[in-house]
Amino acid sequence: MKKTILCIGLGVLDIIARPVGAPDSWKEKQRIESIMLLPGGDGVNQSIHLASLGYHALFNGCIGDDTNGQTIREALKARGVDTSLMRIKEGIRTGTALLLVSSEGDRHIFSLQGAHSTLDKNDLPKEIPDDCAAVSLGSLFGMPLAEKDGLEAFLKKAKERDIPVFADLDSGRVTPNLTGVGQLLPLIDYFLPSYYDILPMTGETTVEAAAAKLLSCGVKNLIVKCGEKGAVIFDRKSGAGGRPVPAVRVKPLDATGAGDCMSAAFISRIIEGDSTEDACRYACAAGSYSTLFPGANTVVLTDEKVREMMEKG
Repeated sequence: MKKTILCIGLGVLDIIARPVGAPDSWKEKQRIESIMLLPGGDGVNQSIHLASLGYHALFNGCIGDDTNGQTIREALKARGVDTSLMRIKEGIRTGTALLLVSSEGDRHIFSLQGAHSTLDKNDLPKEIPDDCAAVSLGSLFGMPLAEKDGLEAFLKKAKERDIPVFADLDSGRVTPNLTGVGQLLPLIDYFLPSYYDILPMTGETTVEAAAAKLLSCGVKNLIVKCGEKGAVIFDRKSGAGGRPVPAVRVKPLDATGAGDCMSAAFISRIIEGDSTEDACRYACAAGSYSTLFPGANTVVLTDEKVREMMEKG
């Protein structure tokens, strides 16, 4: 039987155009290689990758009652994600993001506010599924209503059942000094922010000081994602500099969603009993592999492909 992983977070529609040159090279009309409409958002991306890895991925997030929302829902079903806990908000548009991707894989993102940010305590599952192996907050900082009221009580239920809690974050909404999420940190077993978010979210000036602050606030294991450099592990056993884990070097096509792919791969290995270091190596390889494909989740992630990538590292 498949293990269930509950992913709580953002679901938006991504419109991805690539390759797009620098703005000073734009003309009124020009041809590019591709324009794709894909489901996106941290919670959605994680759900898709976990389903590809063979888990029962259960997505809990909000979409609007519009065409874009219907597109997301049908796309998730096609990728094997359970949408029974997806909430549809009447009269609210679905969040949408326009991503302009350069030939080097760099991105410029323009986002439209929508239903994805309205998740509140009434939208959270009334109970955690009996067979739940993990809870993942795909979009910490991106669920202000639930973070203020509802999410803390929900995570306490997970802790009472010894269900590990993982958290990534919505980098576009990071608030300084952990405002709005500080009360949740002691309930998070594994926190996976990116290096460019860890300073503004803590108010510190170095990654090491920021990591120390997060650990002192109750986070048990901190994995700082460092893009093409891999990741650094900070926990009670780490020295001041943490334990670096290198990425597999590739020539990326599109780095969109690589961090979400890393988080999903990391979760999959932790619940299978891997050490933090081994799970992080696996996650770094998965993240590198995902950048070889356009968009945040067009790659079909499999254990075989990730381990082939690890051998190249």
